Amino acid sequence: MSGRPTKVEGQTYYFNQPIPIPSYLISLASGDISKSPIGSRSHVYCEPIKLNQCQHEFEQDMEPFIQTAESIVFLYEWDQYDVLVLPSSFPYGGMENPNITFATPTLISGDRENVDVLAHELAHSWLGNLVTNCSWEHFWLNEGWTVYLERLIQGKIHGEPTRHFSAIIGWSDLENTIKSMGDSLEYSKLVLDLKGVDPDDSFSTVPYEKGFNLLFHIENVIGKAKFDKFIPYYFNKFKYKSLDTYQFLDTLYEFFSNEHETLDKIDWDSWLFKPGMPPVDPKFDTTLVDQCYNLADRWFKAVKTGDLREFSSKDIESFSSNQSVVFLDTLESFNKRSDFKWSDHKNSLIEMSKIYSSYTNLTNCEVLFRWFILQVDGQHEEFYKLLGEWLGTVGRMKFVRPGYILLNKVHHQLAIEYFSKFENNYHPICKAMVKKDLGLD
Repeated sequence: MSGRPTKVEGQTYYFNQPIPIPSYLISLASGDISKSPIGSRSHVYCEPIKLNQCQHEFEQDMEPFIQTAESIVFLYEWDQYDVLVLPSSFPYGGMENPNITFATPTLISGDRENVDVLAHELAHSWLGNLVTNCSWEHFWLNEGWTVYLERLIQGKIHGEPTRHFSAIIGWSDLENTIKSMGDSLEYSKLVLDLKGVDPDDSFSTVPYEKGFNLLFHIENVIGKAKFDKFIPYYFNKFKYKSLDTYQFLDTLYEFFSNEHETLDKIDWDSWLFKPGMPPVDPKFDTTLVDQCYNLADRWFKAVKTGDLREFSSKDIESFSSNQSVVFLDTLESFNKRSDFKWSDHKNSLIEMSKIYSSYTNLTNCEVLFRWFILQVDGQHEEFYKLLGEWLGTVGRMKFVRPGYILLNKVHHQLAIEYFSKFENNYHPICKAMVKKDLGLD
């Protein structure tokens, strides 16, 4: 439960939560659940058969995450930080319930390369759980700040280029999300008008990644050393409270009372109230992604000539999962060019699928999903059914919704058939959203 365990009497379990929390953070889970330690103040809970896998995935990073977050904001106030790995139908990456994060099983990839989702959920212990958006119109205050702190944690542990590497992946996700919004582009604003609207209908990566990029832009305008000092001030001021975007801006101008002219250079109206991508080029450090970009560029040039003899499986052997994500995202981004579409080069995609066949058998969902996107969007028909069957094994909306949207784009009837086959496996929220995406509601 989202509280601290106090005692057990027979089949009755008691919890206490001394810190005030908003009602949406109250949660309860029951079932055949076992636990193992993953740090000096953390445990992982899950089905007994998956316990060793889950412990292995998280035990190396959990306590360093907590200590690093404490050095950025202030001491962790919740005593214990635990993780419950839920069944596959859980529709989100994680839910930041106080004391115990509910997590998607798609994190369990065996390579520990998706564990940064826990850095995100841990960051919610300050952002969202201690300081909360007052309504869902200002959801970016929860999620944009949380992504920002998550990446600060990554930067402190792994180095600043790693923070930028993650931000580049996020920027690509944001571009893809906004591109796929169609008539729902209003939901690409940071501050929304949700009168008469179900907030679930507006859910996307926008408050996460556009929100992060606004804070990253403020950091660059003000200077990182100065903005670092604002972070604990802001969270101490609004601890145990909720706020809206206007209170955030007032506090920012209040703290930087001698920097008003500098802050006024930021196009607040475009950032907060206009749809579309952020109004700036973030100029990320590409040190860790240049290798990915270079390989993608080689493919682009080779596909134009039809000569693919220079490529082999060794190209990607040394890639981390995140590097594979950037490589595949970059390949997919070529579809945005006016002079190139992968669907015009199906033979090259087929050959690529043979050269990099290891991608097809991965257990890392972040990489595998992007591999499916590239192949299916390029109309490599062998991958239509591979994607459809895979969508029956995951319930995370990050994958399920765009997966069905893409399948619907290339083969409407097949998308309907797979959704009909698997719809009862999905969470009701996910099921309802996919129905809307497919025009079945």
